Amino acid sequence: MPRGLQSPWRDLIRRLPALVAAGLLLAASVPAPASAGDKAADKAADKAATQRAKDEPGKAVPAKPGGDKATQIGTPAPAARAGAPDPVVASVEGHFIYLSDLGQAEKALPPNLRNMPFEALYPVLLDRMVDHQALVLLALRRDLEDKPAVKKQIQEATERVLEGALLGMDAAPKVTEDAIKARYDQLYANRPATEQVHARHILVSTKAEAEKLIAELKGGADFAALAKKYSKDPDGQKGGDLGFFSREQVWPGFADVAFALQPGQVADKPVHNEFGWHVVKVEERRLVAPPSYSDMHDALRQQLMQAAVRQEVALARGQLTIHEWNLDGSAIDPGLRLGSVATQPK
Repeated sequence: MPRGLQSPWRDLIRRLPALVAAGLLLAASVPAPASAGDKAADKAADKAATQRAKDEPGKAVPAKPGGDKATQIGTPAPAARAGAPDPVVASVEGHFIYLSDLGQAEKALPPNLRNMPFEALYPVLLDRMVDHQALVLLALRRDLEDKPAVKKQIQEATERVLEGALLGMDAAPKVTEDAIKARYDQLYANRPATEQVHARHILVSTKAEAEKLIAELKGGADFAALAKKYSKDPDGQKGGDLGFFSREQVWPGFADVAFALQPGQVADKPVHNEFGWHVVKVEERRLVAPPSYSDMHDALRQQLMQAAVRQEVALARGQLTIHEWNLDGSAIDPGLRLGSVATQPK
């Protein structure tokens, strides 16, 4: 693809806010934690690097940022070869930028831009990567990596990458399609349909007020109008509309009243809780089938991933000696963890 590729999108892309460009540079500099979906790309990049070494025997593969400065700055740029598995698309002081680097940078773009054809994104991605490498090499020439604050940031970035790599290697493979399907079958398969009601309510301070409103409703008054006028609950401005809900989604006393009513009925008596007295009306009832596998796939995958990460964290902690201290310098009992029943010592 030529450097001067013309595209109707190019001018639009070049007018992107500087923040997007800066974010792209940052994302290109600090790799995201590895995931199962990235493994194919990683293998392809490794294969491409191996192929480059075979195609150009005797030539050293250029170092990535953070390697030997002399190698990065002094290596001559090879000519890009047509049909190469991962061609060189630019050279900045001998530091090669490969097509796969642009593919990685593309992942940092907003979703609406990632959906654009790669040919349209190519010029701006190339410019951004050249800008990035130019800044990195200039920083290396000025020995900025030796400054304490920069060293600390490099260490933090390295630790994030290592954390992501470990989780990608040990946790992500546990979240297979078979595991997701098994989780779905456990939670949802063969589960009966769930009953839901569509209800409204009016919340007032006293029982007398609630009984007065019930009498007006029995006499034909409009529920939504009374809710807007008298209800203390914010949803009163929506006519007290609560939408559809299942029994476990509301507190038991309210559920008992709502699920005993038929569509169009108002409860004969108000129901009380710590917020006040509720006048309840049911508009509709329905049965809802369990969600489909496709509907729950991503959520279940996320749940399994979180569980796998927690398991990996527990395994890592179990192999290491860890000491923690409170702000006052006193030792924290390792058995008292955030989220446990016991409270953290003061």
